[in-house]
Amino acid sequence: MSRRAVLRGLGVTVALPFLDAMKPTARAAQGKPLPTRIGVLFMPNGVHPERWTPEGTGKDFKLSPILQPLERHRGDINVLTQLGHANCRGGDGHYAKTANWLTGTEIEKTTGKNLRCGVSMDQVFAQQAGNQARFSSLELGTDPVMTGVDFNVNYTMLYGSHIAWRTPTSPLPPEINPRFVFDRLFRDNAAQRKASALESKSVLDLVLADAKALRGRVGRDDQRRLDEYLESIRSVEQRIEADIARVASGENLDPAAKEAISQLDQRINTAMAQQKDPGSRLRLDHTEHSRLMMELMTLAFWSDSTRVSTFMFGWAVSGKSFTFLDGVKHSHHESSHHENKAEKLEQYQKINTWHVEQFAHLLDRMKSIKEGEGTLLDHTLLLFGSSMRDGNAHSPKNLPLVLAGHGGGLQGGRHLVSDNDTPMCNLFLSMLQLGGVKAERFGDSTGVLKGLV
Repeated sequence: MSRRAVLRGLGVTVALPFLDAMKPTARAAQGKPLPTRIGVLFMPNGVHPERWTPEGTGKDFKLSPILQPLERHRGDINVLTQLGHANCRGGDGHYAKTANWLTGTEIEKTTGKNLRCGVSMDQVFAQQAGNQARFSSLELGTDPVMTGVDFNVNYTMLYGSHIAWRTPTSPLPPEINPRFVFDRLFRDNAAQRKASALESKSVLDLVLADAKALRGRVGRDDQRRLDEYLESIRSVEQRIEADIARVASGENLDPAAKEAISQLDQRINTAMAQQKDPGSRLRLDHTEHSRLMMELMTLAFWSDSTRVSTFMFGWAVSGKSFTFLDGVKHSHHESSHHENKAEKLEQYQKINTWHVEQFAHLLDRMKSIKEGEGTLLDHTLLLFGSSMRDGNAHSPKNLPLVLAGHGGGLQGGRHLVSDNDTPMCNLFLSMLQLGGVKAERFGDSTGVLKGLV
């Protein structure tokens, strides 16, 4: 069976996971391992600097308080210390360190639309590996693209809403609506679906006949894998519908948000408005919103719909409220400007830990999916971190970074401490090479990251 085989229905195309029936003969398979995927998860506003770095180095290390949720994945992670971006030190605030987090280049200071940054690592990977999948890349987020000018530092806020750059002047905005992402992955034409009776039908209902026919052609192990994969798709679909219903009901919303939602006639229009209305980020439960996006990234990798994806937990100066966490009274950005006050530092740490918990949840999910002789995580590289060390100091030195997964045969279970001010682009070059990209240099790299491979 072709690796590109899909299930089809009226207006629907569902890519398939890797099945035993897709395995080539032993001779043809030589030198052709399963593809490596690259995922990047961006956490805004830095971390509590004293509670991030593990004790010890190499395999003999103890996870820090913030990183404790990753203890069960200890063998699957590399905590990276002393990496940074020299080209990010000249600009004030968050923007000069967020837009270029994956490029390592200096951005052009502007209050207009004449943006200039560099090509991001994910897009370099997409240019070589992306043409082998349905979508060259997938950009995800939870906050709408912010426009206007931050006159505190005289940068356009557009810089704070993008980490993926296809060209030095072409940023790729993240999609924040899980319904749109789901439709893009599994429906042929979302516009036609919206205008027809298909709107109320599950994707799986529309491919049921094709799925039944396929089950009759494959062995028991493949039948089990197929059932598990389709059940995962249905689970995400149901969660999206439940979230839309919750939003439409006005649950846990302030009066202004309820009034805005009441003006929307269609369920899909509710989601569409979220990109246009900056206040919409208050409408969704942030934990469920983030987990839905990470599940969509997982499904996209699992189905080989794309081999590279980015996810932004929030834009650069995220003021998202974390009062749903016990003891947190301030927004994310306000907590990050802690001024070394104990109360704010404690809240800051709780917000950091929440982000790590979500990352751990993603690792749980990818490790639960069997692929070939291993798991999906065994064929993936996941970079998690922030574009500054401490939100109070705005420093792009010694960035908080965790690299998870075993794509390209990467080992885990280590705390790797590099020389001071080692370029983060050395990590990017290593990731590209692990992903099979023929590259000798990236950004201001001075070589591959020592000790990683």
